[in-house]
Amino acid sequence: MCSMPTYNLGNGVTMQGIGLGTWQCSDEEVRAAVLEALRVGYRHIDTAWMYMCEKGVGQGIMDWVEEGGDRKDLFVVTKLPTNANRAKDVERLLDKQLTNLGLDYIDLYLIHGPIGMVNTGDDLEMFSKDEEGFFNFDYNTDLIALWSGMERMVENGKAKTIGVSNFNEKQIERILKVCKIRPANNQVEIHAYFSNKGIVEYCKSQGITVCAYAPLGSPKRGFGPKDLNEMEDPVIIELSKIYNKSPGQILLRHLIQRGIIVIPKSGNPARIRENFCILDFELQSEDFEKIENLDKNQRSFDLSIPGIPIKKQHPEYPF
Repeated sequence: MCSMPTYNLGNGVTMQGIGLGTWQCSDEEVRAAVLEALRVGYRHIDTAWMYMCEKGVGQGIMDWVEEGGDRKDLFVVTKLPTNANRAKDVERLLDKQLTNLGLDYIDLYLIHGPIGMVNTGDDLEMFSKDEEGFFNFDYNTDLIALWSGMERMVENGKAKTIGVSNFNEKQIERILKVCKIRPANNQVEIHAYFSNKGIVEYCKSQGITVCAYAPLGSPKRGFGPKDLNEMEDPVIIELSKIYNKSPGQILLRHLIQRGIIVIPKSGNPARIRENFCILDFELQSEDFEKIENLDKNQRSFDLSIPGIPIKKQHPEYPF
């Protein structure tokens, strides 16, 4: 049995290598999923304002605490929405998120993306359109000022650590040159068909941990390439038979062996347990390489929103 990989983020914080993702869940669904995951042994829960299920996540955590669990044992991640990508909005949004989650602090607070959106006055209206029907970008996004606002959340105790999501190397480099608190983590799309090796290698060289969203390729995302499902790839199917593991377990184990944190999402109790049980085997080097060779450089999440056209791309577009 391999031990759970953990990553030291500084400030006395340790991040577990396997977490529960919560995108595309209702409050009711995620409450049950979080409680089941914590019962199974997960201690890392990932959510976001944009997912609109933070209240359910908080209720699931409270249910577990009432069963005897200790909040101090948990690692909770949430994210600042892009319509609040301004230094003056950070604390206001985080306060709302802490209220939703029923928590006093967040273990890791991420900027959800480098692109700023106009705030219409309704924080829940995250992807608004301008007068012409185009993406309502805030073209004045200042990532350095924004990062200073994030640092204040650590200084005032509302976040233990801070990081970014969907940032590229140049954007992180700009922050590293001036920051008081270094980014602890970059959460980006990574899976067998999109290895994203450039940003992974860069972050590791800078001592920044990397978390993979969509680690199974997000086959039920509802947009993007529809003919690519790596869990049905013949190589993955073959390996699942050899190791007597599910395709999902093979894919997650591959990322764990790359030194990448994974946050598979599921509301199914059996699948939640299955995704966690990937520490009792290890891919042999030749099998690991077989999965490495599946990379198609196929990004599924390009930060566009179906149905909202873009007139002029944002200057901080990372890809």
